[in-house]
Amino acid sequence: MKINKKSYDGVARIFDFMRGGDMRRWGPDQRALFKNLKGRVLYIGIGTGQEIVNFPPGLDITAVDLSYAMLTRSHSRVQNYNGRIHRCQMDAQATAFPDNTFDTILTVCVLCSVQQPAICLKELKRVLKPDGELVMFEHVLSKNPVYALILKFMSHITEYLEGTYLDRDTVNNAEMAGFKIHSHKNVYLDIVKALRANH
Repeated sequence: MKINKKSYDGVARIFDFMRGGDMRRWGPDQRALFKNLKGRVLYIGIGTGQEIVNFPPGLDITAVDLSYAMLTRSHSRVQNYNGRIHRCQMDAQATAFPDNTFDTILTVCVLCSVQQPAICLKELKRVLKPDGELVMFEHVLSKNPVYALILKFMSHITEYLEGTYLDRDTVNNAEMAGFKIHSHKNVYLDIVKALRANH
């Protein structure tokens, strides 16, 4: 199944229901990670904006998403945020931003959704300032062979339902794109990770 903006538009109306439990469970870990957001922030894959409630106040954020329907449903959360969030419809694999634009780039469960994560990460590196930081909250393929097999099987289901792959090797992909991981925390087993990286 090829995932495109129409696929995300189709799940936008039930996306909060599908992800609501995860967002409540991961709230404390997200808040701890998001304290590192600073300067001009690029938020990749805002979706319906569920994570905004965990942001520290006062940030200057540019938030992008491939799906117009997702962006529309994020409106009330954006309006309620105590800071600045500018939204635009854009493909994270080929953004319209100049080189070295952002101080911080944030991804939340999005590198498991883009079609070509390696290309996406190279694009993020391009628009990140040389002294900037990539902050990632992602679910990835487990190194435990039993969990890995389960995740690979589940990926066939999640790909169909919401365009998400549970078998992505995000740490390796980030390193291959030229990032250096300097903070690595397992949030849930080794399946959900909080990561920070720089050039």
